[in-house]
Amino acid sequence: MLEEKKRNCSSLLQLAFFLVCVCILGLIISSTNLTRVAFSDGLFMEELSASFGDRKADLIIKMTPPVVTTETLQKQNQKPIIQFKLYDPATKEGFKHVTYFITIEKDGKKLLSDWFHDHKGDLKIEMKPSDTERITVYGEPDPILQAFTGTENSPVIATGPIFSEGGLYHFIVRVTTIDYDRSFIPDDKQPVYDGWLSVGSTVNQQVSLSDGKQIPIQLISYYDDLKDFRFDPTKKQMQFTMPFDWNTTRLEENKLMIHQEITIPKQSELASVAYVGKVNGIDVTKNLMLDDSNSTKNVIHFMLPKPVVMQIAEQVNKNGQASGELMQFSLEPSESVPSSAMASSHA
Repeated sequence: MLEEKKRNCSSLLQLAFFLVCVCILGLIISSTNLTRVAFSDGLFMEELSASFGDRKADLIIKMTPPVVTTETLQKQNQKPIIQFKLYDPATKEGFKHVTYFITIEKDGKKLLSDWFHDHKGDLKIEMKPSDTERITVYGEPDPILQAFTGTENSPVIATGPIFSEGGLYHFIVRVTTIDYDRSFIPDDKQPVYDGWLSVGSTVNQQVSLSDGKQIPIQLISYYDDLKDFRFDPTKKQMQFTMPFDWNTTRLEENKLMIHQEITIPKQSELASVAYVGKVNGIDVTKNLMLDDSNSTKNVIHFMLPKPVVMQIAEQVNKNGQASGELMQFSLEPSESVPSSAMASSHA
C-alpha cells in the first residue's frame, strides 16, 4: 500500500512537471501580439492573438485528447477533436456567429481548405484518419455562407488522409464573420491565425546487447518522423535522426518546442538513474527529463525549447552540419548526473 501511494504521488509530480512545461510554453506563445497575423509552433494547444480594427480577438486551437500518436490512432482507433474558439481577451467571453476559413497543411502539402461556421463561435472538427485518397468533410451546410456547421453533440467530421502521419500539422485560420452570421469583416481587416499541433510519430525497436539479449524500445517524436535508428551495444547508446531545417532566420520567426520521448523497460540493462543526451554532438543533458514513476518502464524526454534550439543551430551552422538538414540525437545511460543537470519526476 505504501509503495502504491509513493507511485501515485510520483505520477502526480510528473504530471505537474509536464503541465508546468506546457504552461510555460503557452505563456511564451501567448506573449506574441501582432496586429493581424499571429504565428506560433506548439504541441496540443495554441493560444493566438490578433485584431481586426480596434477589437482584439484571441483564438484557441486545442486538440482532445492532448496526447495523440500514430500508435494510439491505429490501436485505439482515436478520433481526436480539434477545437477552434474565438474570444475577447479582455472579457474572456467568446465571440458568436463566427465563420472560419481553415487550411491544414503537413510538410508543405495542403490537406484541407474549407469554410466552417459556428453560431457560438466554438467550432469542433472530429478527425477520422482513413485510407482514402482525399479528405471529405461532413456537416450541416449553411445555404448562404456555404460553410459546414456542427453542434456540441454532433461535430463536423473530416475523414481521409489526415492525422495519419506523425509530426507537426500547420493550421491557418482566417475569420470572416463575427457577431452576426451575415456581418462580414472587410477583407483587409480579417484576422489570420497561424498555429501548429503535434501528432506523435511512434517507432518501436528491438535492440541487441553484447550478450545477445533483446530489449524493446519505443520512441515517440512530437515534431517530425524519426529515422536511422542505431544502437551501440558497447556504449549502450541509442542514435536516431529527424529531418530539421537549421535556418536561423526561420527559427527566429517561429516559436517551437522539440519533444522526443524514449521508453525503456525498467528491468533491463538500459535502465538507469540518469542519462546523457546529445544533439548533433552537443550535450543537452540538462534538457532531459526522466520519468521513473512507472514500475515497469523509464520514460526519458528530450525537451528542447527555442533558446536551446537556437544555440544548437548556431553551432551546427558554424560546424557546417546544417546542409544535412538533420537533427541527430544520442542517448545513453549514465552512472550519475548532477541533480541540477537532469530533471526527474521521482519524489
